[in-house]
Amino acid sequence: MTSRNDIRLLHDLPRILCGLLTALLLSAPALVMADETRISEYRVKTAFLYNFSRFVTWPRATLQDRPEFTLCITGSDPFGPQLDNLTGKAVHDKTLVVRRLSSLAMVDDCQLVYIGENAELTEILLLLGGQPVLTVSDTSGFIEEGGIIQFMVIQNKVRFRINVAAANAAGLNISSKLLSLAISVTGSN
Repeated sequence: MTSRNDIRLLHDLPRILCGLLTALLLSAPALVMADETRISEYRVKTAFLYNFSRFVTWPRATLQDRPEFTLCITGSDPFGPQLDNLTGKAVHDKTLVVRRLSSLAMVDDCQLVYIGENAELTEILLLLGGQPVLTVSDTSGFIEEGGIIQFMVIQNKVRFRINVAAANAAGLNISSKLLSLAISVTGSN
């Protein structure tokens, strides 16, 4: 037995579905724009990572016997295939390769490590402490934890902070050109 409410609901169902579909279609451009913004943000961050590798100097012994300069990612990877576009580029007369680490045991072979979300930040920084590895992350408080370069998005622009004391402890020398682009520099130069 069908009630009047059931009949009214069946009668209104096409209108309700049409309204839901319209709402979904109207929200799609916002979702696409959000995705485009995120893709654009990580394109810029990819370019920054490449330039960080070029404007930081590692101790001679670190790169001396290596044919490759290894950029590693640990934790979540927000770059996706974008970062792979760096593979094959030259860095300090070496060929850049990108590795996504499944284990921290593999971090010893990296010269630059991007530490994504869901990574054991404190453990990684302790493991890399004093080693000639440039550490970079988006994580809030990264510099204060002992990381070297922290990305920040301010007014829809990618910026970064640098911890010179952490870089010096790792034996890395950061170019004055790179330091001048940072929104803040902590530690002594």
